[in-house]
Amino acid sequence: MLKLYSVKQAQTIDSKAIKQLGIAGLTLMKRAAAFALEVLQQQWPQAQQLYILCGPGNNGGDGYALAKIAHINGYRVEIAQIGEPPQEGAATQARQEAQALGLIAEDFSAQKLMQTDLVVDALFGIGLNRPLEAPWNQIIDAINMAQRPILALDIPTGLDANNGQVLGAALQAQHTATFIVHKTGLYLNDGPDFTGQVHLSDLQLPEEMFDEFTPLATSWQQDDIPLIARRHNSHKGTYGSALLIGGNHNMMGALALSGKACLRSGVGLCKLLSRAEHQVALSQIQHELMCYQDTDFHRLAIKADVIAIGPGLGTDSWAWSLYEEVCKSNRPLVLDADALNCLALEPFHYERWILTPHPGEASRLLERPTHVIQNDRISAIQALHKRYGGVIVLKGAGTLIYDGQNLALCRAGNPGMAVGGMGDVLTGLIAGLVTQGFNLFEAAQRGVELHARAGDKVAQNRGESSLLPSDIIDVL
Repeated sequence: MLKLYSVKQAQTIDSKAIKQLGIAGLTLMKRAAAFALEVLQQQWPQAQQLYILCGPGNNGGDGYALAKIAHINGYRVEIAQIGEPPQEGAATQARQEAQALGLIAEDFSAQKLMQTDLVVDALFGIGLNRPLEAPWNQIIDAINMAQRPILALDIPTGLDANNGQVLGAALQAQHTATFIVHKTGLYLNDGPDFTGQVHLSDLQLPEEMFDEFTPLATSWQQDDIPLIARRHNSHKGTYGSALLIGGNHNMMGALALSGKACLRSGVGLCKLLSRAEHQVALSQIQHELMCYQDTDFHRLAIKADVIAIGPGLGTDSWAWSLYEEVCKSNRPLVLDADALNCLALEPFHYERWILTPHPGEASRLLERPTHVIQNDRISAIQALHKRYGGVIVLKGAGTLIYDGQNLALCRAGNPGMAVGGMGDVLTGLIAGLVTQGFNLFEAAQRGVELHARAGDKVAQNRGESSLLPSDIIDVL
């Protein structure tokens, strides 16, 4: 598991290393610089000319430390000091050591920017929490427009390290060398668009320094997702029965996508409940689907291991009557799409469900503007759980899964998945995993991860722009 931490936690660990272990701040900067040089050498082996942009604080100190070690290793180094130079502490020491080698910082130069092989971003680190104004935002725009390769130290300048939001303007790095711990903002919202590939060094701090801190979230690495092995001595009943409800007028396809994804999850039986006139068409779309009408609800619900409602449900009287029956069923539930909109109108708390809102639906569920949800996705998912219970899946860039104790973040997925029907596929997939014996959190986390990685697999072969939800199902 990849462990993700807040800015405050990262800063506290750094401070404890200096005060309790007696590691000098300059020593930590030199370790950070040495690691950054390793990343630089691995990712840009042909680079010879470096343009290191240093800011006024400790991130600037990291830049000066890198300038020194790069110069010693034979690189041609130019330094631009933007804003006031560091005035005290380890950053000042790093600057003085660079100056002793003749590395004198000058003002930012667009000409030198265009002549360099690589730009190193050491302007602002993880402490930045306010929008950048002139001249900072203008310089950032100029650097991005120059389209020179960028290595960011700790985090790209202009990116909020807690929530991944761009603070007015942010540098577009190809690689980020981050230090001590992974910060949540590297993987949320705009984070993946600006960090490029992230490389971590713990700066040789002992493991016990981290044991005192519970990470805000965890994220699976690229190893296999643990699933349940199928036994030879088994039958369809072994793998459960899922009941999926929706597919109102003009939205039958949403339920069909959900049903097909549910089948691909490994479920034993997948039953769809929709309008009577849709039964034949749904069974023709996928012959393995068992299709019913609303009058069959009660006898189906009794035998269902999970009920999922929402894909193509609508909000008319037909939809509401089914939604209300589902909420009285006392079964494990998965709610998505219009079922969430119904819930927002009549909120209640239930522990045996999984809610899968996107930011707009989360806005309605919490009665907060969407931008407030996105500004602090972790607080938003915690508020959703407090109000509604169960397991919450807050979809988006860096989908979060939370059950009141465990918070997981999915780093897989791509912009090609921003198309209608993707959520319907996820709903069916999660429902199918619940039927096979995973608890609600496990099913939600595995479903999100499988869904996102399948999307990445399709994008690698076909590109992002033409990616369809049915493509996801094909590679599950």
